[in-house]
Amino acid sequence: MKIQNNGFGKNEKVKFPVNFDLKIIMHTLPNPQISIAEMESLLIELHIPFKNWRYKPSTKGTYTSFTVNIDLESESLMKKLYVDLRTIPGFKMAI
Repeated sequence: MKIQNNGFGKNEKVKFPVNFDLKIIMHTLPNPQISIAEMESLLIELHIPFKNWRYKPSTKGTYTSFTVNIDLESESLMKKLYVDLRTIPGFKMAI
């Protein structure tokens, strides 16, 4: 997978395994732990190690951004994760 380095650098290939903070935007639920439980279930199912959940509601409270540190072993696993995240109720986007 190639990424652009802020538009100023050359194309670089992501080297796996990789550790990074995954940010997931969800529609806000009354209890954020419900969203975390749904996302944790997916990460466990895909055997993706995770730690350090953080979350913050948007200014208007419509969305909540969740951030979690994950370890990915391969590009194919990363692609599967992003596809499977779309199946979670209330999912808006992930970066």
